[in-house]
Amino acid sequence: MKELLLVALLAGIVWMLWSALAAKPAPPAPVDDRTSQTDPQLRHVQDALQFARTRRDTLAAKQLKEDTWHREYGQAKLAELDRLSGERFEAYLAGLFGQQGYAVELTAVTGDYGADLILIKHGRRIAVQAKRYTGSVGVQAVQEALSGRAYYKCDCAWVVSTGKFTPNALELAARSGVSLIDRGAIAKLIAQYAAKSVSA
Repeated sequence: MKELLLVALLAGIVWMLWSALAAKPAPPAPVDDRTSQTDPQLRHVQDALQFARTRRDTLAAKQLKEDTWHREYGQAKLAELDRLSGERFEAYLAGLFGQQGYAVELTAVTGDYGADLILIKHGRRIAVQAKRYTGSVGVQAVQEALSGRAYYKCDCAWVVSTGKFTPNALELAARSGVSLIDRGAIAKLIAQYAAKSVSA
């Protein structure tokens, strides 16, 4: 009987100790003075790391875009451009001008207000109307480029085409300051890209 009372007493003591320990709050985590207060040096390091991560991600996305363009179009010859759809021709031009150091923005496929691409270089914005034609490009393309220049608040406007330009298009472009880039000029850009690729 004494043994039973002794076991019950010990069990009661263990239970009370366990209850007391379980109810006791956990000790607070040690305080790191550098993080509890706003440490300018630590904050600067954190900001620098975040900037580096963002820059790395941006450069990786840009490289992926360039690699994709190179795989799809990098070896394209001028004659192959005649078989591209309008949208693919715009994508081709975006990559080609990107290789020339321009930042490129594609506008909406429909309702583009006269510009298919916006090129940006040295703070200068250029509205580009792209025309993948085998024939002659008329005055309407120049008018569209002028509209795109105004709508997108660009400094100048270009019409880029695989075709030639009609006399009316040439005249309006000359009077309004729109640059016309025809088949021959595209061939030169392709040659510059090819030379750059070989030397890289």
